[in-house]
Amino acid sequence: MKATLILPAICAALLGLSLPANAVIMVVGNQLAHDCFLMAKSGVDTVTGIKTCSSALENEALSPHDRAGTFVNRGALKIALGRVDDAMNDYNTGIGIMPDLADAYVDRAGAFILKRDYDQAMVDVNHGIQLGPTYAFAGYYNRAVAEQLSGKLKEAYFDYQKTLELEPKFLPASERLKDFVVTKKPANSP
Repeated sequence: MKATLILPAICAALLGLSLPANAVIMVVGNQLAHDCFLMAKSGVDTVTGIKTCSSALENEALSPHDRAGTFVNRGALKIALGRVDDAMNDYNTGIGIMPDLADAYVDRAGAFILKRDYDQAMVDVNHGIQLGPTYAFAGYYNRAVAEQLSGKLKEAYFDYQKTLELEPKFLPASERLKDFVVTKKPANSP
């Protein structure tokens, strides 16, 4: 018998729980930029984090990578506050500085998900995954969320599984997999 996926009936409240993941950019350079990275990674005290990132961008001499990463990290902090358009501007600026910064595309895909532009989210997340993000699990998770919310449930199921393969303790993916029921296909089905 072949196993097939039975697509679940998903209510709007359940879909609201499918928030994108952020893939922050490692910045090892100057002190404020590194602090910005650490604050974005922890997600703690986002307001102070945004101020720290802004101060780094205004006052520190940063390499192109660190400058782009600091914009992306500030964007991740803005997303946490629901400032999606502001975050999108930071992601765009970071990508403008370093067009091959994979994690920036993964994060911008998350912003597109929040804007309910799932097609553009898929374009960005696929490009980010292709470039090789630092936090690949976040890319697969964001793609799964975009797939689930746009009705591509079979693809979403497999991307949630891939997320857990890469990061077994990532609870949001485990929670989303509870939305699905897998059953065996009847023997007489084509």
